[in-house]
Amino acid sequence: MQVELPVVGQLLHRPVKAGQVLVFIFDADSQWLTLILNMVAGMIRKGTEVLYISTSRQLSDIRDNFRRLGLDTASFETDERLVLSDAFTFKTGRQSTEKYHFPSLNIADISLISSKSLDQWAPGSVRLFDNVSEVVEVSDEKSFLKFYRTWISRFVTKGRIVIDGFVRGIHSDALYTSVMTSADGVFELRTEEIEGQMENTLRTRAFKGAPVDTSKYILRVAEDLSVSLEAAMKKTP
Repeated sequence: MQVELPVVGQLLHRPVKAGQVLVFIFDADSQWLTLILNMVAGMIRKGTEVLYISTSRQLSDIRDNFRRLGLDTASFETDERLVLSDAFTFKTGRQSTEKYHFPSLNIADISLISSKSLDQWAPGSVRLFDNVSEVVEVSDEKSFLKFYRTWISRFVTKGRIVIDGFVRGIHSDALYTSVMTSADGVFELRTEEIEGQMENTLRTRAFKGAPVDTSKYILRVAEDLSVSLEAAMKKTP
């Protein structure tokens, strides 16, 4: 089973196979949440089931952004082709009213919740966690890495596609190296100055078992939150 990933597929020029793990290393001030908004919208529109775990925003805000993008998620959520899981509200000290939510980002709680829901998803479905760095922050790196390897292996053996985001520059080099070693594909989304303008650039760092274009592309965001990629061409002297 294979899944065409919106936006990122333009970099890979190939679908992603069931059971593959994709890791995105992103700058904290980048358009990462807008990128995954577009990825999720494109996937569910094409029939891929998605579990989207949000640590960064209230689910009401995410639903509003989907509507700006031209997608009402109500019918997708009703039949659970899209499951939005709230890992944000508990940080405010309030109880989440969402059907699916996390009481904490403690690795024991995450492991228990993941184990209970693992068999409910078909091969080729996607589990997306917007900011796994927040899980690292409430643990120590050694314990997290042991947990992480077990955690993603459960999804892989069930044929799930894993998409995980990590904030760049806040963990040890050893952690990033270990996480990237566990992944089939690694991508970088950075904020950098190009020709006097601050731009978001997206590139494939590595993809196991296949040649890929590692060129840098500028991620453009429109008023309706849709995104497009533009080659980051260097001026010739």
